[in-house]
Amino acid sequence: MNADNLNPMAIWRDWIVKSEAQWSETMSGLLKDERAGSVLKRQLDEARMAHRQFGEVAQAALAAAYLPTRADIEALDERMGKLEDGLAQVSAQVAALREALVAQGAAKVARVPRNRAAPKKSKAP
Repeated sequence: MNADNLNPMAIWRDWIVKSEAQWSETMSGLLKDERAGSVLKRQLDEARMAHRQFGEVAQAALAAAYLPTRADIEALDERMGKLEDGLAQVSAQVAALREALVAQGAAKVARVPRNRAAPKKSKAP
């Protein structure tokens, strides 16, 4: 006996290959038949229409419950992405400005002058 005959993985792989070949041959023959092709086309059209109707019903139910739809979430995701990109650009510009200020010797941050006189405290409430 060959060692491959006892290997479960080899047996499984052979079964998969043979099953796929048989399935492909059967489906090819079925699709070549005009009657079967028209039936499959009609079923696919019906499934497509049912899917569209289900989507419309689901969208209406979500709207009635004041819940966002998938399209709403995707639009929000796109807007958030644009905001994040804008924030990254502003952050990069601030960093470039800080580097330019350091290069010009203005690295010390302007301090608030403390020479204002403190308000006088009164004893009256």
